[in-house]
Amino acid sequence: MRLIDQEIIQNMQRFDIPGMAFVLADEGGAIYTKGYGVLEWGSLGEVDSTTRFQIGSISKVFTSLAMMQLQDQGLIRLDAPVTTYLPWFATKDSTLSDRITVHDLLNHTSGLPGRLNTHVIKSTSSERIAAQIKHKLQNVQLVADPGTAYEYTNMNYDLLQLIIEEVSGLNYPDYMHHRIFQPLGMHQTFFTQDTAGLDQNSATGHRYIWGHVRPFHEKLAYATLGSAGVSTSAEDLGTYISFLLSGASAGGSGDPIIQASSLRRMHTPSIFDSSIGYGYGWEITAHTIEKKGGLPGFSANLIVVPDKSYGFALLANSKQNITDETNFNIYRILKGEPPRHLAKGDFPAVSSINRSLLAISASLILIIVLIWLPASIGWIRKRTSCSLIRPTIAVILFCFVLNGLLLVSVFYYIYVHIPYLSGASSLHQLTTAPDTVQGLTLLSIVWLGLSISIACKSILRVKAYDKSRQSRPSFHLDNKLGPDG
Repeated sequence: MRLIDQEIIQNMQRFDIPGMAFVLADEGGAIYTKGYGVLEWGSLGEVDSTTRFQIGSISKVFTSLAMMQLQDQGLIRLDAPVTTYLPWFATKDSTLSDRITVHDLLNHTSGLPGRLNTHVIKSTSSERIAAQIKHKLQNVQLVADPGTAYEYTNMNYDLLQLIIEEVSGLNYPDYMHHRIFQPLGMHQTFFTQDTAGLDQNSATGHRYIWGHVRPFHEKLAYATLGSAGVSTSAEDLGTYISFLLSGASAGGSGDPIIQASSLRRMHTPSIFDSSIGYGYGWEITAHTIEKKGGLPGFSANLIVVPDKSYGFALLANSKQNITDETNFNIYRILKGEPPRHLAKGDFPAVSSINRSLLAISASLILIIVLIWLPASIGWIRKRTSCSLIRPTIAVILFCFVLNGLLLVSVFYYIYVHIPYLSGASSLHQLTTAPDTVQGLTLLSIVWLGLSISIACKSILRVKAYDKSRQSRPSFHLDNKLGPDG
């Protein structure tokens, strides 16, 4: 295991990751577990195998497990329309959305757009959550006919959470705790809203802010628990991996969580996108079943290798793609292959997009300075005066109308279109990309300054100050209406 330790530690140091935890397990349980680093930058608390990390979208494979359990119990049918369990469910074209099945939600083949989520829904009431989702969906157009195309969206699993509550009569956290986590022996696994289950051995999330790693605290909405809300440890994920490899029996009890045939179905691709198959929350390749997870402050990667009867997971309290790449390197090590070198330059702390935003803003600031610098120098030295002039039709069209339309377009794109595509209610709710939010905000302010500068400059005349006049320079309206004007 020395090579695994070395791979993890060197990448933590190279990419400023505060803490990580790793587990390797087979059918009999954990083979190797270890924690690395600290719970939070500057703290003395060390990560160990029982430290809890938020695992983001890996939560989906637990939600799909619960759905298969309900199917085995005869409480749901996977081929049934979603409206069987959520009668209010409808998109803009209800004739299409009526065809969406539970199976489609599980496999991301519902046709719901990828931008949809429930992050801004604050309620914990199923009725209120349902009402807000119904409102959110009423103008949504499907991107494809149900069952025909893969389109990943958190909304699919947010809806599954409501179905679990509807058919079981329990709230989602209680169902998962009593019917999934406890029978599996996952005693360190809770939901992010369950503060009673969290203690001092819970990792703090971190993310890059313009190249510097900073702590980040986020409390997920109740409505998103089914798609992203699980907090667990490396040790518990080892227990889960053993369950997956042993064929659907709870740890130590022999009681089935789900039928073995249902577990096999979960790991069989239902649809392919390029060379990767997708099914029930999993990404399925020729030799592995995998799941990645990420939140603004955390990242996690789980890989199971059924034909070799082992699986492993890597958790990190920092939102970086390097967690996935490190775990892929661990897979290479376990296969006896050399790991790929992960150069810092290939994973920049500030993305090219955000660098471009800064460069564009800096260029616009320079233009503004050049627009006003000559006049400013003249005013400071008292060598120039300025006066207002009546704009011509050409000036009005270019400096006011066209300039104004361009300003409105830029603001619309930044503050309306980008949040819409991202599924956020506003730009500043886009917590997954803090640098981009700040960069776009700066760009909008600078663009506003440039637009005002262009408009003002077009109606100002700057001329040399007549030194023969004893009075101070005047600021007056240069009137060209005639002698009576």
